[in-house]
Amino acid sequence: MPSSSTLKNALKEDKTSHPDKQLTRRDFLRAGASFGGFLLLNLWSSGFASSFYDSLSEQDRWGQPVRNGGLVYLPAHGKLFVASDFHTRYTDFQRWLERTGIVDRLMNGDDVYGLIVGDAVDKKPGDSYAEDDGDTRIIQRIREIQNDLGERGGRFIFITGNHENRCVSIYEKLVADEGMTPSNQQQVVKNLFSGEHGSYYQQYNFVSRMNDDLCNYLKGLPVAVITGTGIVGIHAGPSRSLICTKDIINQNEAVVEEIIWSRPVEVRKDGYDSNDLAVFLQRMDRSSLLVSGHTPLSYLPEEFIRDNVGEYGGQQIILATSYGSGPAEKSFLVLDLKTAYESTSELRAGEEIRLLEPLPERGQILTRLQTLPDLTDEIAVDPSALLRSPYSEINTG
Repeated sequence: MPSSSTLKNALKEDKTSHPDKQLTRRDFLRAGASFGGFLLLNLWSSGFASSFYDSLSEQDRWGQPVRNGGLVYLPAHGKLFVASDFHTRYTDFQRWLERTGIVDRLMNGDDVYGLIVGDAVDKKPGDSYAEDDGDTRIIQRIREIQNDLGERGGRFIFITGNHENRCVSIYEKLVADEGMTPSNQQQVVKNLFSGEHGSYYQQYNFVSRMNDDLCNYLKGLPVAVITGTGIVGIHAGPSRSLICTKDIINQNEAVVEEIIWSRPVEVRKDGYDSNDLAVFLQRMDRSSLLVSGHTPLSYLPEEFIRDNVGEYGGQQIILATSYGSGPAEKSFLVLDLKTAYESTSELRAGEEIRLLEPLPERGQILTRLQTLPDLTDEIAVDPSALLRSPYSEINTG
C-alpha cells in the first residue's frame, strides 16, 4: 500500500494543478481504488471529493448509474453498448438490440448498459432505408424497455441529438405561435413545410408525428454521459464554451448547442480541431475518450476512417450505426467500463468495434457474385477485393 507521504504528495500536486483545489471525479475513483475504503472516507471528510459526489446517496457513491441534470454518470465497471443515428431506421435499431442482447442482459441483472447517442428521429432526405413511422416506434420501444426494467431502466440511456433538440423547439413554437392542436397538426405542419423556409423545416419531419407526451419525453433527455474511467458520450463534438461538467449538468445553452451540432474543422470551416477536443476532455473531469455520432463518415477525409468508424485527434470515435455509415459498414461499440482508454487506437475491430451486419462468409460472397464474372476470379483469390470493388454496396443491406 502507498505510504502516507505518497498520498500527501499526490494530493498536493492535484491542489496545485486545479484552481478549485478539488479532485476530479476520475481521480477520486482512482484514489478510492488505490488506497482502499479507509482512505476513501478520509478523502471525503477532508473535502477533496467533488461537489457532485457530496450530493449522492450512499448507494450511488458505490457504483450505480446516476443522472444529475443533463449529465449521466456511469461507474467504472460493467460493459457499455453504444449506437448512434438511427434516423427512423427501426430495422437497424432492432438489429442492434438483437446483436447486443442488451434487453435480455439487463433483464437478467447483468452489469451492462445501453447508450444511444442521439438522432433516432427524422427521415433524412433521399434515404431509401428510412421507415415512415420508424422514429415513433424506436422511441416507443426505448421507453418500453426503460419502463419494463423498473429501477434498472437508467441503464438504457438515450441522449439528445440535434434532431431531437430541434424537433422539440419547433413543436413548442408551433403550439405557442400557431395554436397547433392534434386536430390541426397536419395542416399546420404542411403550411410550415411549404413556407419560405420549408426546405429547412422538412429536415425535422418528426414534428408531424409528435404529440405532447413525446415532446416532453424528448425535452427531458440527458445531453451527455461520462464514465468513471474517462469515456464521454455526446451526440456530435466538443464544446469550446464548456468550463467544467457543471455546464452540462445545468444544460448551458451554448454548450448544449455545440455538443449536439459541432463537426471537425476538416468538415466545416468553423468546426473544432484536435486541440479543442483535448481541452474539452480535460475539462470533462480529465477524460480521455469521446464517443459520438452526427457526422456522416463520408464527410470525413478517407484517412480518418479506420475499421468502419471515424477517428479524430486520437481521442474521438465518430460512430455510424445506421444512417451515415457509408462508405464504411454500420457499426457499434462494446466498451469495458473498467478500462481507461487513453487513445482511439486501443479500440479494436471485432472487439470494441463491432459490425451491425457481419460480412458474408467467402462462400456466400462467391455465390452472390455469380452474375459478376469480371470479379469472381479476383474474389476467389482474395475475398477482401470485394471491399475494393464497385459492387461493394451489395454488402450494405
